[in-house]
Amino acid sequence: MSSDSKLLAGLILGAAAGAVAGLLVAPQSGKETREMLADKSVDLRADLEDKFKDLSKRISELEGTTMDDFKGKFYDAKGKVKKQYSSIVNKVKKLEDELADKMNELKKEAGELEAEVEKA
Repeated sequence: MSSDSKLLAGLILGAAAGAVAGLLVAPQSGKETREMLADKSVDLRADLEDKFKDLSKRISELEGTTMDDFKGKFYDAKGKVKKQYSSIVNKVKKLEDELADKMNELKKEAGELEAEVEKA
């Protein structure tokens, strides 16, 4: 459980405990107690709404920051992979060219050997 959710749970439990304690020790009549509870519940609701809005804003900011960080790291990694891929492609192309040159040299030498064998 995160510290924000623990705080919210603590606020709710504290408010409920305070309301029960207030009812048990209240010297007022039933009507006065109901009015007091109605006022307290309005205050509690407004306080909880403020806390919820603040928590939602903080989560939203955290998600935005985290997503921005993730996107930045993703694009950095993507750029590095592209560079490495390009480097590998260039090396493979160079090797292909070298192999083609060697193959041509071998064919030329094989042709020369055939010509010498035919002369002999």
